Amino acid sequence: MPIIYRSIEKSNSGSYPPVTRGPGRPRATNAATPTDTREVILDVAGELFANQGYAATGTREIAAVVGLRQASLFHYFARKEDLFAELLDRTVSPALAATAWLMNHGGPPEVRLYALVHHDVMNLCGTRHNLAALQLLPEARDERFADFWAKRARLRGRYRSLIKDAARAGRVVDLPAEMVTDLVFGAVEATMTWSESSRRAAPERIADAVAAAAVRGVLVKPPTAQALRVAAARLR
Repeated sequence: MPIIYRSIEKSNSGSYPPVTRGPGRPRATNAATPTDTREVILDVAGELFANQGYAATGTREIAAVVGLRQASLFHYFARKEDLFAELLDRTVSPALAATAWLMNHGGPPEVRLYALVHHDVMNLCGTRHNLAALQLLPEARDERFADFWAKRARLRGRYRSLIKDAARAGRVVDLPAEMVTDLVFGAVEATMTWSESSRRAAPERIADAVAAAAVRGVLVKPPTAQALRVAAARLR
C-alpha cells in the first residue's frame, strides 16, 4: 500500500552518552544486569537505528553504549539484522495479539474498528523511541524481514475485514473497501511521521484522537467520538 510520508524529525539529543570510538575492543562499562541486558540492547539499538539509520549503526557502537564488548553483544543477538527484525516485529505483533478477539466479537463492526485502531496506535506510540519509523528505512524492505511484512499484512487484513462488515451493514461511505482500508490504516501508520514534540502527548490521548478521527471519517452517519469511546470500552 503506497503511502507518502513526510520526513521524520530526528532528535539531536538521546538518553545515552555519545560513543567515543578508539582502537581495539571497547571496554565494558556500566554494564546492565544480566536480567535486563537484552532489553537494554534493544532499547539502545532502537534509538540508534531511528536516529542514525540502520546502515550507519554498527554492533560495536551498540555494544559500547550498552556497556558491553562487541563479542558479548553477539551472545544475545547473533547478527545486527536479528536486532532490527525484533524491533520491527514489536511494531506489529503486540497489536495482532491484542486484537485477535475483535474478529469474532459480535459487537458493531465500526466499534470494533475503533478498538482495533486504538490498540494499534497505542502500540506504535507507546514505545520510548519511534520504532514504527524503522519500517521506512530502505533496509526494512530486504527479504530477510519478510516475516514482518507478512504480519503487517495480516494486521491490515483485520482492518479490511471490519470495514467490509461495516459496509455490508450500510455504515461506510460509498467507496471501495480497499480505499477505505487505505484511509484508516494510513491514518494509523502516519503517527510514525509525527514530530518528537507531538509524540510527547500521552499515547492514550493520541490513540483516542486517531481512532475517533479515522473511524468517524469513513462512516455515513458517524456517532460522536464519546459514543465510540464508550462503546469500545464496553467491548473490552
